[in-house]
Amino acid sequence: MTRRNRVLVLGVVACLVSTATSAWAGTSGWQVRSDVGSDGALTAVATIPMGSANAWAFGVRRDGTTYAIHSIGEFADQWAPVDVPDVGRVHSLRHVWAAGEKGALRWTDGKWLRVPVPGHAVVRAIETDPVAEETAWAVGAEQNATGKRGVVLKWDGARWRAAPVPRGLVDDSSELTGALVTSDGVFVYGIDHDRRHGGRVIALRFDGRSWSVLPTPPPRPGYEEHVTSYDVAATRLVGWTAPVGASPRLRNPLIYHVDSATGRLTKEDVPAVAGWLTGVTTEYGTPLVVGTTASSRPLAMRLRYDGDRRTSWDADEMPDIRSGQLLAVGGTIVPNIWAVGSTAGRHGDRPLMLRYSP
Repeated sequence: MTRRNRVLVLGVVACLVSTATSAWAGTSGWQVRSDVGSDGALTAVATIPMGSANAWAFGVRRDGTTYAIHSIGEFADQWAPVDVPDVGRVHSLRHVWAAGEKGALRWTDGKWLRVPVPGHAVVRAIETDPVAEETAWAVGAEQNATGKRGVVLKWDGARWRAAPVPRGLVDDSSELTGALVTSDGVFVYGIDHDRRHGGRVIALRFDGRSWSVLPTPPPRPGYEEHVTSYDVAATRLVGWTAPVGASPRLRNPLIYHVDSATGRLTKEDVPAVAGWLTGVTTEYGTPLVVGTTASSRPLAMRLRYDGDRRTSWDADEMPDIRSGQLLAVGGTIVPNIWAVGSTAGRHGDRPLMLRYSP
């Protein structure tokens, strides 16, 4: 190869690298997207339908209003803004539902429509019924005189209706954050707050006629537990644990395995990382969780299997993003797995998006 040809080849390679990194940058399997806006935080992401390259991400601006972006192209190389009704912060996005601070959004006839919820409920998660067509269940919390109390709602195909939980099963300071819907009933998960003992995980079952409490593993003595997100395919409920009333810097990741048949919870061992978890999905069926370290950097962990079919959670290598947090993760097939959140800027939060593409 002549010197002139070598120079030409190097120039072409440099051009290709520059083009490839104009929107994406990263040193590990996680790559940072740089063109997803500059106002607020991205709080929910998913591929719709599940497993496709058709990705949606919802965010909340600094003024508290909702915005959304949608991937373009077979390889989701670009994102474009889409007008959506305002429901405040969107807490989760699954199937055709987005669960928001001020109501729900439903994907209908090619657009997102706002669906009111009864009372003043803040919806944290919505799960469709795999058996009853056009039926879905939502969980969250409703403000009351002493704080907030966990609520359950049922979509009957036309409107949301309350599915009251007896007061003896949830306290007046509680919140529900996840739901599992099976042919044997509806299982919901969340936390009860206690000023003295902090938060503890609760699990309830509705058999179509009445509610009952499921046993849950107790927290470590002197510690509290909070759960923030659940994914049916991953069969995992995630959050954090810490000494009661301690600084967020003393939190550690918390992962529960959820038995898809009985709804029972089993606590799993996780790496000794200071931080908390806020989102969970699967990579080809392997659970993947995201969150934030105590030093305000993105955190991701995945379940690994050894030759004897034993499992362990390992932390991923992540881009060094200071003052960054991950709030949600979505997608199931590489390279269409996305983690979203925010970074702290001089003028407020800025959206953060990472794509897993090893």
